[in-house]
Amino acid sequence: MARTPQDTLEIHEVVVRYGFVVDDREWDRFGDVLTEDAVIDLRNHDVDPPVGLGPYVGLEEIVHHYRDVLTHPAQHMLVNHVIDDVSDDEVVVRSKALVALPEQRVADLVYRDVVVRTPKGWRIRHKTVKLYH
Repeated sequence: MARTPQDTLEIHEVVVRYGFVVDDREWDRFGDVLTEDAVIDLRNHDVDPPVGLGPYVGLEEIVHHYRDVLTHPAQHMLVNHVIDDVSDDEVVVRSKALVALPEQRVADLVYRDVVVRTPKGWRIRHKTVKLYH
């Protein structure tokens, strides 16, 4: 079964909704965008060993770190999504992002999301970031 236009819309929706969940601090809604076994890895993988935050594994650990430990940007602006099919039930989505930071700074980065089809719809199973600066 090939990816349908409806699948494409739902994949786009779940990737964009992640930014809204974080920006609105709706931690109880992470299950609407992430799988139970999701991994979020915010480390810089351009250096060895990788440095930064994470990886955070599993919905419970992710919610704990996002809610109780991490400081979040004020706003995520996700643009320019590219969806690459891995299988009928898995895609990789790369999204350019501009993230408003304190002190009137903006981070420009790329999110790489592995998004999978679940009984509840498309969900992010693995998220990494690449910073440009």
